[in-house]
Amino acid sequence: MLETRSPLLGQTSFEAGGVSLKELPAFTLTQVAGEERVLTRVLGTNPVFGKAEKSEGLTLMRVGPAQIWVLGEEPKGRGLMVTPLSSGRTRFQLEGENARILLSHCAAIDFDEGVFTSGHYVMTGIHHTSVLIHCVRKSTFHIYAMRSFAQSTWEWLVDAAHGLR
Repeated sequence: MLETRSPLLGQTSFEAGGVSLKELPAFTLTQVAGEERVLTRVLGTNPVFGKAEKSEGLTLMRVGPAQIWVLGEEPKGRGLMVTPLSSGRTRFQLEGENARILLSHCAAIDFDEGVFTSGHYVMTGIHHTSVLIHCVRKSTFHIYAMRSFAQSTWEWLVDAAHGLR
């Protein structure tokens, strides 16, 4: 079996300016698509865009009409179209007292803790690169970037963090 390697060339953690950034490898991310009734039957719920839902040990995030990202075990069911995304994405964890400030410098989103609360997520861009940012706790965020842009996204976040000093 092939071993997944980090696309970050050995730079898998960073701390400065009141934030810490690290790569979180070893996750299962799948996109499922299908008719809404099929998605609801198989997943046990039908999440709305922007708010992650937990169902049967899975984290579900709607990314488009009839398309949901699933974190956790790959769902199976008749009528479901399944696309594994784990090997095509890199997941970063950004946390710390200045994490929201850093994110607001990188994406034109209101990251205020009264608005972008735990469970919320957004598909946006950082340095012209598509990312999904998920608030998992008050000052902790998971950022999903395409693997081919992981290094440049990482460097952009690190450079922005240096500006927080």
